[in-house]
Amino acid sequence: MMSIQKTHVSANSLFWIQGTGIFALLTAMVGALFYDQWRFRILQNQISAQSKELKRYEERYRSLVESAEDFIFTVDDSGRFRSLNTFTAAFFGGTPSQFIGQPLSNLFSKEVAEKQLSIIKHVFQVGKSVRDDFMVTTGEHQVLLNANFMPHKDEKGNVRSVLCIAKDITESKKLENHLVNTEKLASMGTLAAGVAHEINNPLGIILGFTDLLLEKCEKNSRLYQDLKTIEHHGLHCKAVVENLLRFARHGEGLYEYCDINESIRNIMDVVKHSLDMNDIELRLSLSPDLPEVKGDLRQMQQVILNLINNAAASMKNGGILWISSAIDANKEKVVVIVRDNGHGIPPEYMDKIFDPFFTTKSEGEGTGLGLSVSHGIVTKYEGAITCESNTTNSGSNPKGTTFKITLRIKQD
Repeated sequence: MMSIQKTHVSANSLFWIQGTGIFALLTAMVGALFYDQWRFRILQNQISAQSKELKRYEERYRSLVESAEDFIFTVDDSGRFRSLNTFTAAFFGGTPSQFIGQPLSNLFSKEVAEKQLSIIKHVFQVGKSVRDDFMVTTGEHQVLLNANFMPHKDEKGNVRSVLCIAKDITESKKLENHLVNTEKLASMGTLAAGVAHEINNPLGIILGFTDLLLEKCEKNSRLYQDLKTIEHHGLHCKAVVENLLRFARHGEGLYEYCDINESIRNIMDVVKHSLDMNDIELRLSLSPDLPEVKGDLRQMQQVILNLINNAAASMKNGGILWISSAIDANKEKVVVIVRDNGHGIPPEYMDKIFDPFFTTKSEGEGTGLGLSVSHGIVTKYEGAITCESNTTNSGSNPKGTTFKITLRIKQD
């Protein structure tokens, strides 16, 4: 009896122990399940929060890119657009979707597109950023851009595309060039004044004695002809000296007012015959009843004459010279245009044309002071002179050079 009772107790104890173990196991499994669910919800919330944060960053980035007044675009290794911001597309007269997949050459000039493609291929190869400046033209709008071409890499470090961010530096470049030119003019003016005075004194003696000898010689004699040759070259030297002195003094003078149309007509009386002899057709378009402008009449004539001489020199085989005057839309300035269809000025010279003594003419044909003097005169009277030139005919940009002078009008 005692043995049977012990066996029953042991069986109950074993059953209880097994039940407790199973319960504990089930409890642990349920707990682990709830823990996993809890961890999953935490991770899910973290992922959701990070996704929202990432979306906010993407929207902020997209907003910055879209609102930026910079040229921003990405291209593949063949130079085709993968994306571009609204500002870039609008500059070229379209929307971003219109240009996706198109090559660079569809938006930029052939020369610029080829240069960009070369840079892009280099960035793909080396995986490093490259900076460069290039000019962009659409219609009459022309801007100078400073561009940074940057590699866009995947997680393995392979370049997948190139991002270009280009800023318009047109005005800052103009200001930089103006400051540099001002410094050059100041130093060259001092030098020119000294040289001119040193030459002028002995030159005056040479011309004076030549004139005295001419009065004593017979006009048909060989000596007379030789003296005339001396006088001719002496007067040429005198003209060069006068240009030097004018260059040195261009910052001085009174702020007078003049009729710019009168300046142009006075010069026409001087150059008309020479233009006809060189088969250059003159086309005048002077707006009547223009207000007086800030400037000295004779100095403005010198400016117009310098521009005409440059235009004529670029049309050795004849051509057309256009000169026009008009008041601007705001009725604050008078605009004078001098345009020719000559051989044009090479792009590499455009930054130097107003530099003292810079010339593309053959030796003996010019001193290189004409445009520098003209620039000094115009800016002295708070005006501006700019130049655009093409060496080839390209669509709406014909071959030739255009100088634009803007002058302040007299205020009543």
